[in-house]
Amino acid sequence: MTLLRTIAAAGLTLAAVAPALAAPQVERLRGTIERVEGDSVTIRTRAGATETVHLASGTRVAQLAPASLDQVKDGSFIGTAAKAGDKPGGPPVALEVLIFPEALRGSGEGHYPWDRLPDGAAGGPVETSMTNGTVKAPEVETSMTNGTVRAPEVETTMTNGTVAGGTSVTGGRTITVSYKGQSLAVAVPPGTPIVMLEPADRAVLKPGAKVFAAAVRDGDRLEARSISVGKDGLTPPM
Repeated sequence: MTLLRTIAAAGLTLAAVAPALAAPQVERLRGTIERVEGDSVTIRTRAGATETVHLASGTRVAQLAPASLDQVKDGSFIGTAAKAGDKPGGPPVALEVLIFPEALRGSGEGHYPWDRLPDGAAGGPVETSMTNGTVKAPEVETSMTNGTVRAPEVETTMTNGTVAGGTSVTGGRTITVSYKGQSLAVAVPPGTPIVMLEPADRAVLKPGAKVFAAAVRDGDRLEARSISVGKDGLTPPM
């Protein structure tokens, strides 16, 4: 009986500590590098706070370079932070699009809540979601006329009016992102920041650089899983 009670007590103890053993929460830092010292980078965040993140051997360092929507093609692996659309049941509206290099295909694949980000149209922060997946070209019908095949038509969106408090949108494009057996259509308005992730080393981590970092906190220590630097002064939009 004593042995059974001991086993039961041990089980309760494990149940009690299970939450503490859960996967660590990732913190996302956006701001400007103030200084670099050894394996530590101090970031002045957009909110005005100062955070020091430590770089481990596995910390991924990359650059974010300007890109265009023309570079988002069928089969591209992308990530896009988006806000809810204005129309009920309509597609979410992209606030940014990140094109991953082939070596990072599959990174963070899925659709999940993200952070409150500035709305490029209205300026104020909005709740967003993140979708990482593969761009899927829409299936289109073709016809034959006088021996000539018509060029396939792609899906687009047209909005004439006011979006999110003041920006008039005259055209756009909708992309379909496929992830884990599911897919989601995302509207990409004109002017949406499009960036491409490029491999880099720690030499790009310099005071004054704009960065986006994903880090895990352990007590007072923040360890970066990844840190991306805006190329030539670019501010990471995600």
